[in-house]
Parts: sequence; structure tokens; C-alpha cells
Amino acid sequence: MKKIFVGAIILVSSSVFANPYKSGFVDVSIQIQEGKETFKLVCQPKITVGKLPKNWVSSCNDIGKKLLELAVENGVKVDPVDKVFGMAGDFAQKASSDLPEDIVPAAIVSREFGS
Repeated sequence: MKKIFVGAIILVSSSVFANPYKSGFVDVSIQIQEGKETFKLVCQPKITVGKLPKNWVSSCNDIGKKLLELAVENGVKVDPVDKVFGMAGDFAQKASSDLPEDIVPAAIVSREFGS
């Protein structure tokens, strides 16, 4: 139960305006796995491909890494990684360059973290 509470704290922290856990073009949220003590991170671009910076997935990974570090600080057993979105992020970065400029890319979901 403690881990779900910490997840809720992180979720509230990440939704505060001008918070370092979001950027002007992506939102990173926490998806808590009900019945398990695990969670996934979800990075959702907020703007179209034509307006996204070329390295938008790097922002997802940076924000995700900060959220994992915050989870560790709050006692959640998580191994912090640099590329939180891994190969899914790499694929999304490459695939989004082929999309029309007026399309918002789909969300990227990380692997499961936690116990």
C-alpha cells in the first residue's frame, strides 16, 4: 500500500504547472498496475510532429529518469535507468520522423518498474 501512496504523490507532483517533470511538448505520467506493486511511465507528446523537437524522446527519458529517482528517494525499489523508454522510445523517435507534420505521435509506454 505504501508504494501505491508514493505513486500517487509522484503523480500529483508531476502534474503541477511549471514542474520539472513535464515539458512544453510532452507529459510523462505514471500508470499504476492495480493488484501489483509495479508501475509504468507513459510519455505523451502534446503537440504535432511538425512542432516537436527532433530529440523529443530524450525529454521523455530525462523526465522519466527524474521520476524514477524521486520514487527511489521515497523508498520504492526501482533500478534507475538512463533510457526509461528503451527500444520503444528509439522506435517512436524514428517512426515519428515519417509522420505527416500535423499528426500528434502516440504515447510511449515504459517497461514495468517496482517490485
